Amino acid sequence: MKFERGKLLAGPAEIGWRLGFGNGKGEITYLSDGDMPEFTPAPDGGVWRNEAGLAVTVKWQEKEGLLQGTIAFSGNTSGTPVEEIHFPCAAMPFDEKTKLLTPNSQGRIIDLAAEWREEKSIAGRYRAFRFTAALFGGKGLYFDCRDPECHNKSYKWDWESGKLVFSHIHYCPLDGRTEDTLPYPCTVAEFEGDWFEATQIYRPWARRQRWYVNAAKGKNPLKDISMWLWNRGRIDYVFPPVERLAKESGVPVALDWYWWHHNPYDTDYPDFWPPREGEEAFKKAVKRMNDQGIYTQVYINGRTWDMDGPSFHEGGAKEIEIRRDGTEYAVAFNSYNHHRLGYMCGEAPIFQRKMADLVKKLCEAGLPGVYLDMIGCTAGTNCYNPAHKHAPGGGSYSIGGFRKMMELIRRENPRKLFSTEDCAEDWLDLFDSMIVLFSTSGERMGDRNDYVPAFSAIYHGANAIFGSYALPDGIPPWDELWPAGDRFPAADEKDWNALYPCQFCLELARDVVWGMQPMICNFQMKHIEDPKFAEVYKFILDTARFYHDNRKILYSADMAAPGILECGKQTVEFVVRGIFTHKEHLRTIRKEDQPAVIHSVWRKPEGGRALILANYTPESQPWKFENASGVLGPRSYGRVDLP
Repeated sequence: MKFERGKLLAGPAEIGWRLGFGNGKGEITYLSDGDMPEFTPAPDGGVWRNEAGLAVTVKWQEKEGLLQGTIAFSGNTSGTPVEEIHFPCAAMPFDEKTKLLTPNSQGRIIDLAAEWREEKSIAGRYRAFRFTAALFGGKGLYFDCRDPECHNKSYKWDWESGKLVFSHIHYCPLDGRTEDTLPYPCTVAEFEGDWFEATQIYRPWARRQRWYVNAAKGKNPLKDISMWLWNRGRIDYVFPPVERLAKESGVPVALDWYWWHHNPYDTDYPDFWPPREGEEAFKKAVKRMNDQGIYTQVYINGRTWDMDGPSFHEGGAKEIEIRRDGTEYAVAFNSYNHHRLGYMCGEAPIFQRKMADLVKKLCEAGLPGVYLDMIGCTAGTNCYNPAHKHAPGGGSYSIGGFRKMMELIRRENPRKLFSTEDCAEDWLDLFDSMIVLFSTSGERMGDRNDYVPAFSAIYHGANAIFGSYALPDGIPPWDELWPAGDRFPAADEKDWNALYPCQFCLELARDVVWGMQPMICNFQMKHIEDPKFAEVYKFILDTARFYHDNRKILYSADMAAPGILECGKQTVEFVVRGIFTHKEHLRTIRKEDQPAVIHSVWRKPEGGRALILANYTPESQPWKFENASGVLGPRSYGRVDLP
């Protein structure tokens, strides 16, 4: 790497900066290093100045073998605050082989040359981890931000006409400051390899941070769970298949229970209590599971307040996030009744007290754990509500505020366990488990992109990571409190396993291979008792038992480089269907040249490596890895110990 006029040249990339000037509304105007008329070079970067007195200083230094940069500005007398700092900004060529690794779920792979891709840009927050990388087929360019304080920030990739541009975006608080310094360094690194090698650049720093260090201090009580059941509805529908599976599998299972509450799903939050079938029945049901050693947690939403619900006037209007355009941040997830769920700011004492009281009530009812939805995957957004104490725009109040809420909840409920949504490094020390859906079931949820277990490569063993949207019969659950006329017609239900014979098994197998605790959704007694589902049920049992037998590896071992597994290729079709999918919106995602055997490699604590294999297809599949080879039977798993 070298400098030219203050710009860092990293392989094919030219790296600079940009400032965004704005007042929290209207258009943002941008000024880049190329717009500045005066430049004073320095061995580690340089200083840019303009005639108005604005000065921008960039410094790069080598630290732990990596190049880390910082940026500061001063003398902004324009009258318009700096609202965004874009640093680093990197422009580079790309070709049809270029892919991107982004911090979504376990790790999302963006294929820039995919024939179906229409967008030429992708942006988001750093949710799973604080880095992203361009992958050039054996080489890569890596960017991270080493921010231990959870500031609001995002990344953006743009590509078109042979040019690929990366921007790390830091949001400044709009508090009148005329100078500021990026409060953390950003890293740029060239590397040999693919997504796994990118994770190994980030891993040493990540595992020194409080969220990992604190999470890794003790043993997680959930570490032996070998199958999760994501069931929804009334007790007599939800509980019997869970109890039966626990008995017949002989392994620890867990229940993630939705729709226990009196209100329809995605409606009237956070007013979940009382339970749908009454408080007494609820407490008896919880005790019933506790007595059998079946870990049970229930769903609540930890981030939103229903704007169309009865209690929003009690504080929701005061505490809701306001977006930059002046509108309330709200989403109508429920496509049947269209209630708007308003996102609460991290500075929301009324909402947070409501959440703490609700969690306390649930724990006092005997529950060993509670799931707080959406905190892990949505916190970290900017709020422009003028009634709040925090400055509009950037800052650390969003994640910081929800962290304080979870610290309070944990203090008030000692020895209870808590879960949230998606791979989310900021929360490893405050949640005991995380439900992860998009990485293993992305296609069912409409995402054509591929996913890789990057989060597992960094943080495996810090938390109980589980989840998929794998449906044993392809039919999502239905809340009895939704409008009956919107229900998917029973006459139009098909034999989805026959139409999509690999989807369910592949989703479940990804859990195991990626070092996640497996989970199935909407598991019913018919899946145990109806001969039509005999093969499906056998695969569920085999999955639970294989995970349990290998949990020493699959829960906490360090992931090793995946290497190359030689096996046959498959075309796999996936039905896109969730709980809110209407009949006319059903569609199919088709992926060609998929490996018929998926695999991962782990470092065994006693030395050597373990190769984990899964054949999700209905036929036997030969495979070869390094000096090992074999044939894996239909819909089965295997483990091979390697040097």
